[in-house]
Amino acid sequence: MNKYLAAIGLICMIVPAIAQNWHEADSLRKTLDKSNQDTARVNTFLRLAEFEIFKPGEFKKDLDSAAVYIDQAKNVYKKLNSTEVYGHIILAESYLANERGQKDQGKALVEKAIQILSKGTDKYQLGQAYLALAQYYNFFVQDEMLKKLEIVAQAANTFRNTGYIEREAYTYKMLGDLDTNMALGLKHLKHSLDLYQSIHYKQLQGIYDAIGSVYLVGTDYGPALNYQLKALDAAQNTHDTTMQLCEINNHIGITYFKQLEFDQAVKYFKAALHTAEAYKDIQTIYLLSANICNAEIRLKRPREVLNILRHTLNKYPTPPNDAEHDVRFTNEYIQAYTMLKQYSLAEHYSDHLLDVINRNTIPKSNLSDAYVALITYFFASKQYSRELVYLKKNDTLTKQLGISTNISVNNNAWFRLDTTLHNYKDAVYHLLIHDKIQDSTFTATKNKQIKQLQVRFDTKQKEAQIKLLNQKTELDQSNLQRANLVKNVTIGVIVLVLIIAGLLYRQSKLRQKNNTIITHKNELLQHLLTEKEWLLKEVHHRVKNNLHTVICLLESQAAYLENDALKAIENSQNRIYAMSLIHQKLYQSDDIKTIDMSEYIPELVRSLEDGFGTSGQIEFKLRIDPINLPLSHAIPLGLIINEAVTNSIKYAFPNNRKGEILISMIDDNERIKLELADNGIGMPEIDSEVESESLGLQLMKGLSEDIEADIGFEVDNGTRITIVFEPDALNDPDNFSKSPERKEIYV
Repeated sequence: MNKYLAAIGLICMIVPAIAQNWHEADSLRKTLDKSNQDTARVNTFLRLAEFEIFKPGEFKKDLDSAAVYIDQAKNVYKKLNSTEVYGHIILAESYLANERGQKDQGKALVEKAIQILSKGTDKYQLGQAYLALAQYYNFFVQDEMLKKLEIVAQAANTFRNTGYIEREAYTYKMLGDLDTNMALGLKHLKHSLDLYQSIHYKQLQGIYDAIGSVYLVGTDYGPALNYQLKALDAAQNTHDTTMQLCEINNHIGITYFKQLEFDQAVKYFKAALHTAEAYKDIQTIYLLSANICNAEIRLKRPREVLNILRHTLNKYPTPPNDAEHDVRFTNEYIQAYTMLKQYSLAEHYSDHLLDVINRNTIPKSNLSDAYVALITYFFASKQYSRELVYLKKNDTLTKQLGISTNISVNNNAWFRLDTTLHNYKDAVYHLLIHDKIQDSTFTATKNKQIKQLQVRFDTKQKEAQIKLLNQKTELDQSNLQRANLVKNVTIGVIVLVLIIAGLLYRQSKLRQKNNTIITHKNELLQHLLTEKEWLLKEVHHRVKNNLHTVICLLESQAAYLENDALKAIENSQNRIYAMSLIHQKLYQSDDIKTIDMSEYIPELVRSLEDGFGTSGQIEFKLRIDPINLPLSHAIPLGLIINEAVTNSIKYAFPNNRKGEILISMIDDNERIKLELADNGIGMPEIDSEVESESLGLQLMKGLSEDIEADIGFEVDNGTRITIVFEPDALNDPDNFSKSPERKEIYV
């Protein structure tokens, strides 16, 4: 991802505004027969030659046609004595040589064209010649990059004050893309935008995206997203479906990724991938697939990562010598399998990654990501000495690169290892560094600004759709009125219409006045409601973070506990995660009052399945109605499900015996019935009159009493727990939703 951003300044240096479309080319051919002026005929021949050179593809027949047109222009030129025409011919020959791969000849010709055109008055072709010369210098070679920048500046000076504003704007955009001084580059880009807007240029997506990219590289994410969304809006308004649209969506995804909004990042990365696949741009497909995998890993969805990797690599296998993408995808495999606790598979990929690292074929921009993947695997598999080696290497590398997010990730890994090894002083030091970087990168205020920009963009899109529908409706109404007027035109009807129109106008004015007052009050109420929702979201966010911190502390403590103490810690972690997941759902949801149990329960079950590594042994079957419950019910039920499923996994299927666990939640005539069952060996029978010694059973009974639910236990070919309760109508009477269709989910 960082490498892609580093190449933002590398634009295609083919001179635009040369290759006309097919219709314009046909028009030029027709003018040849009608034109009697030699100068006009030469210009037409050269424009047709340029059309053949710059149209998509590099086909020999097109280049041969261009050569014929240039020869025809030379024949007509013999009758003229024009410096401008001669320079234009030499420039066209340089385009042709470059397109044929004759770089040295092309460069010599364009330098000759500049010498000739500098003596004439055709500043347009002189500016084009400077732009053509600039493409022969390599952006990644320091001296050549400075020369390229100097030549483009000469092109800008040539176009200035000549009336070619579009060309001048283009060269300033190129200067902004090329200049490594971010402040100066941003100045050039904004000047380019002003020039484009002065001529009402519509296709502004490229310049908006370029400006947003500069802010993105400078980690100023608010302005970055603002310009990127403007770029996307401009692309949609001009029906742009080119790879420019792919680049815009990718940059938006990167901005959301940097702000830890991983769900939004995945959305835009996938939109970019759709465009890249349409154009079969393999390298971009690899890049975007890796970006999606990175976001899915942060969302702790390893199965999604594996699905993306299999889809991409089966459809577009990487070439044998493509070390960069080989390493990138290997990193994703290691992290996904480590997250799933399938360490044997993770080890296979880590051995391959170590082999590539030892061959010194990985660029520094990708090496840190490779180290992180190894560090993650070694820690999870308790190979602490090997982890320490790569922690030190990554520490040195991240300080050299100076990328704050990489430094933060490495210090967080240090914190985990030091805590596990009881080096608490060092652990606190690394945790403070990690938190300092995180706080500087992500705050609730910045997150609010980012979300508001997205809401504003979505609202604008909807308003545009409504406006289009209104225009169509108005057109239909106008046609209908016109037809009725022709049919029924009489003096009496006109008088009547005028009277009615006057009354309607008066009523409309009164309605507008009342609507203005109502709208103002609604805006005030909406503002207060929005502020309240932001505060509640922030509370849930903080609660979730605090619970996550407790989980981390328990995990650190568990590293040196065993037997009953270790089991108690693990049980506590699962219970806390069940509560933390609810607060996370509320923070991410538009409805901050209720939890959709049809989304919450499957995610809780997947977490327990991954945590105990039961994939392939225990099959989970879920039948969950889309029921929304308030916190007063959701948290107790989440803890009950956690206890029941945990007990079934641990005790119902001894000796790796295969089995099934069924979870259902249905609406049964204004009552909700939760049922948890397994086909295991069954638990000891429960005497409701005798106090059980099991903390889990006591917890389930106590939580059931909290929500006034009836709980029953049944042992018959397994264990079945049934909980029946009524929704909390007093607390949240409107949010208990029911559906005639039941979701059947199989995990």
